[in-house]
Amino acid sequence: MVYSRQLSSTERAYVVYNECCPPFLNQLFWEGTGYFDLPKWREAVKIASEANPGSRVVVKGITAFARLIDTGKIPPVIEVDGFSWDGLGPEGAPARLRETLNPFEGPTSEVVLIHGNPLRVVFRTMHATMDGRGTVTWVEDIFRCLRGEAPLGSDSRITEFEIAATFQKKGRKGPVPEYIAPTGMPQGDQPGVIWRRRRYPGRYSNVIGQVAILLATEAWRYQEGKFRVAIPVDMRARVEGLRSTGNLTNLIYAEISPSNTPADVSKDIKRQLEARHDGMIYWGDRPIRFLPLWMLKKFIVSNIATKNRTGRYPNSGVLTNMGRIPVYSGGGFEGKYTWGIPPGQEYSPIFIGMCNGDDDMTLIYSMPNVLASRGRLETLMEHIQQGLIASNTDSKKG
Repeated sequence: MVYSRQLSSTERAYVVYNECCPPFLNQLFWEGTGYFDLPKWREAVKIASEANPGSRVVVKGITAFARLIDTGKIPPVIEVDGFSWDGLGPEGAPARLRETLNPFEGPTSEVVLIHGNPLRVVFRTMHATMDGRGTVTWVEDIFRCLRGEAPLGSDSRITEFEIAATFQKKGRKGPVPEYIAPTGMPQGDQPGVIWRRRRYPGRYSNVIGQVAILLATEAWRYQEGKFRVAIPVDMRARVEGLRSTGNLTNLIYAEISPSNTPADVSKDIKRQLEARHDGMIYWGDRPIRFLPLWMLKKFIVSNIATKNRTGRYPNSGVLTNMGRIPVYSGGGFEGKYTWGIPPGQEYSPIFIGMCNGDDDMTLIYSMPNVLASRGRLETLMEHIQQGLIASNTDSKKG
């Protein structure tokens, strides 16, 4: 039987985000040494993708009846030159990383082998078909195949609405756009986003709490106003043994006041998870399945324009902590370090992705150009670097 599953409301919105703010993709990198054996990589991707058919799906059908259906086509493996790229931002990056994927024709996943020092391999997946953890599920099996091991596989068809319903019956009202950005009011009209990557030597605890407070204090330097961060939560943990490449992430929110500490933020997150707030779906999300894509696109474009005019948002930023992502190796490639580029979108003032290594932490910042302009993103990054406190206090930040 051909693998297929319902295109959820969230994924439907992500299809449109990819038109409005391309590329709206997950791009996860593994850096390392060794060499790339192209035939081995192509065979590994073939076997791993057969075991994880969510990597080969495209959108078929319209409105509420749209589905993601397995095409059976192997995701491409492409080699590019990256010797002139430092990997710290988009400047000098291989042109392939600026290209998007097609949700209707495919492929919706691909592997790009980037030659340079270090070697980099990036796994690119449409956010309309996978979330970050879903992408890691596929990546893990590719590296297993590169090492000659059998893939673990995943063929779950569960959607985020369905998984949420297994542990939470309550919904929530739509957010009011009343929160300020961490870099002040939008300036100019340059579309698109900019991203930056920075590594912080040392080990850090409660990094979401620390960064949330630092973002808020920077925001209040520009203006008074309400501040809250959105925190994605992987709902797979609610179902024992679940392996899925789909979008099974939902948001919780942490309101920040001037008296809050990072510990307060951590306690609030813990309280919300114990109350299963990660399963609360917006009531307004359900009708999205019935909206034509052109109408949904018009709504999103209008919303972005309004936010760029008013400087008020449904949240002040998104903070996602992927934790410790395994540094995989195989097929002649020896992984040393992993990181990712967040999907580019102009709906939220800032998106910060976090991942931990053995002796350092990486933050990847993504921000709309109208908020990052005039050096404001760099000023914010410096503020965070100066304010972060390592749990091993003898470490020096760099």
